[in-house]
Amino acid sequence: MSVADSLRARLDELGTPERAASEQAYLKSSLHHVGVRVPDVRREVKALLRTGFTHDELFALADELWSLPVHEHRQAAIELLHGAPALVSASDLPWIEAHLRECRTWALVDPLAGWVVASLAAREPDAVLPVFDRWVTDDDFWIRRSAMLSLRALLARGLEIDRCFAYADRLLHEREFFIRKVVGWVLRELAATHPDDVSDWLFEHMDEMNLVTLREPLRRLPDAAALRALYDARRNSPG
Repeated sequence: MSVADSLRARLDELGTPERAASEQAYLKSSLHHVGVRVPDVRREVKALLRTGFTHDELFALADELWSLPVHEHRQAAIELLHGAPALVSASDLPWIEAHLRECRTWALVDPLAGWVVASLAAREPDAVLPVFDRWVTDDDFWIRRSAMLSLRALLARGLEIDRCFAYADRLLHEREFFIRKVVGWVLRELAATHPDDVSDWLFEHMDEMNLVTLREPLRRLPDAAALRALYDARRNSPG
């Protein structure tokens, strides 16, 4: 039995039909679900990684896990990359982008972009930031979402704040829920360390603001009440 088959069999054993049905319905997923808890997927992958992998072995296993349309198997492929950051480099971005385009759900896009790619950006910013600048203009909204998410590790270090606001400027007008949500989510995280910068951006863009985006940073901002009052006043203005 191959390593991939062994891991798939173990994951299938850990799943339950009840959880599978519930998660598939919640995610509105077209993938097959076997109903494994995320902590269980992570535990199995961590145990496997302790056996040691080369770069090519890691990505070959990730490809094999991804080859079947099973949510938890693809989740395990992402956990493999997340758990072995030293084996992931900017040269792997074409592989990552191709798989981001196949995710079609935040439950796979967010860890692949927000963990794997974000970690890579912190290690090799000069190589990956031009890719993010392309992603943020892509026709696929999941790729545009990935551009914003992929800045998270750099933002946590106080870097690329201007780029984050530039992306937010570009995405704010969009009506897609998952874009509106990710702009707010990333700004909420940034507000923990740069509250004045986030508040200034929100005040400046209040005429274009939507509540899905606004709600997230308000959780972290000391002037949240003033920002919400301004949003309500402008939304209710006859003009």
